[in-house]
Amino acid sequence: MILQAVELPKLRPVEALPVETGRGRMVALRDPWGISPEVLLSEEAFFLAAQLDGRNTLRDLQVAYMRRFGEIIFGERIEELIRTLDEHYLLETPRFQRHLQELKERWQDSPVREAAFAGKGYPADPAELRSYLEGFLEEASPRRLDGLRGVVAPHIDLGRGGPCYASVYRALAEGDHPSLVVIFGTCHLPMKAPFALTEKAFRTPLGALRTACDLVEEIREAVPFDPLEDEFLHRNEHTVELQLLFLQHLWGDGFEILPILCRSFAHYVEEDSRPSEDPAFRAFVEALREVLRRREVLLLASADLSHIGPQFGDPLPVDEGTLVEVGGKDREMLSYVERGDAEGFYDYVKAERDRRRICGLPPIYALLKVLGSCRGELLDYRQWRDPRGFASVSFASLALF
Repeated sequence: MILQAVELPKLRPVEALPVETGRGRMVALRDPWGISPEVLLSEEAFFLAAQLDGRNTLRDLQVAYMRRFGEIIFGERIEELIRTLDEHYLLETPRFQRHLQELKERWQDSPVREAAFAGKGYPADPAELRSYLEGFLEEASPRRLDGLRGVVAPHIDLGRGGPCYASVYRALAEGDHPSLVVIFGTCHLPMKAPFALTEKAFRTPLGALRTACDLVEEIREAVPFDPLEDEFLHRNEHTVELQLLFLQHLWGDGFEILPILCRSFAHYVEEDSRPSEDPAFRAFVEALREVLRRREVLLLASADLSHIGPQFGDPLPVDEGTLVEVGGKDREMLSYVERGDAEGFYDYVKAERDRRRICGLPPIYALLKVLGSCRGELLDYRQWRDPRGFASVSFASLALF
């Protein structure tokens, strides 16, 4: 590979997290698409990788490196870095595009969405997984929630949020289960339309669950966009998968699911508009309401709350005072959910310009719009904080009647 002065490839959108290793501090590149394995880079290599914007040349990188570190870097070292990144499908190159197309074709050919996080976010062995989940449920207080129509549960990893999941799933264990569970999940990747459906069954270590394909087809015929266009995004999104573990543990496979990924509300907030003013969003909600009229159903929003700290772009570490302040704002925001006030909930976040990055805004709002008139009860609220204050995520569980 001889780069000379040509433009260099572009780094794909990735998450960059500092990690401490035996070799000192490094930066982990994580692919939210789940296409590339995690790659560890030195801080110097990460600096160079961050300059790969598809416009910078080899000379540009050498100049930037000299300014940043006061040393000359030879082209061979940059070439080696680019080869490593390309081998791991982290660059926008023809090689990556071919690989992505192969993945999409395999996805289309499979009738099942396989578990993406078994063995990584939770045990892959069924017996170990059941024991793991039961450990959380045994610690939760039993209670029966009569007249339950919907719930909000976290989607943070189980190691951090397991007890909060358990507060709502222990309550679900006390009653009869419905024939259909509609799961609204945050999509952490860009989407074209407000919602993305799939007709694939979902497999976890506890078995496979059928998707209500008849309802998918009815909704598809009723809305002014194709809700299957972004179906591939279900492949590596964890927000639905983590809920299925508890549902299967409690109820086996005696129910169907309707998994729905929700697009970010960032553009609504930026344009000072409302999701309910979007004809595509409104049509989907109306179509979903209509097809659910004849089904015994539970609506579930898989949703986390505030994301703060340097990891998410804030300038200062998260301290105890910040956690208290954010906790107060979160509870005030959730009071609108408890009143069943979807527009009040959205307006609260919009008034802050979503400064706390409420990733659960779309699924909770969509759930409230489908439910219509309802009331809620906050079951649990928690915050996770990185020990260094680098990041904090808050999450909650709620019941809706």
